Amino acid sequence: MNTEWKKGDLVRFLNDAGEGRITDIDWDKMEALVEDDSGFSFPHPIAELVQVRSMEYEAKRYAHSQQDVQEHLLRNTQEKALNRINRDFKLLYKNELASSERRKGELMEVDLHIHQILNSHDGMSNGEIVSIQLEHFERMMRIAMKDKIRKIVFVHGVGQGVLRGEIRRMLKDYYPQCQYRDASWQQYGQGATMVEW
Repeated sequence: MNTEWKKGDLVRFLNDAGEGRITDIDWDKMEALVEDDSGFSFPHPIAELVQVRSMEYEAKRYAHSQQDVQEHLLRNTQEKALNRINRDFKLLYKNELASSERRKGELMEVDLHIHQILNSHDGMSNGEIVSIQLEHFERMMRIAMKDKIRKIVFVHGVGQGVLRGEIRRMLKDYYPQCQYRDASWQQYGQGATMVEW
């Protein structure tokens, strides 16, 4: 039994428009008689009523609930999924060379398709996927430079050309010592970029 409910309380209806005052409560039936704008009292299940408190009380409750709401949102948004994916990604590439690239002498081939980088990408937006792919691109560029591998092929696929465009923009802006071009059409179609330095 909820002792917060009492005669005279101002309430709103959960499933109907309007409000009224409680004139009587039947705890056995869990109902309250509520007098509405018409001046008549009608029975309503207490579970379908919302107490209306003073503005000061509501403001205090609202301010107190904000932190809980924010914590709840943080726990249940894509941020949680992204943190899990980033953690899995880091574990997968803890050993920098444990990846999807093949080395052929002085050539390293890196597949940037998301299913080659992550075990699961469920719930990720296209922007988040491209961001992960670009992180992998940069990581593999650093590995190639460290290991003095002079040629690297990034297999990005055709798609809408967003990943290809971003890779080439980054090469131009951050790797001016590198030259790049479409990789072998016979081997990769239009879906790969060859980088050399």
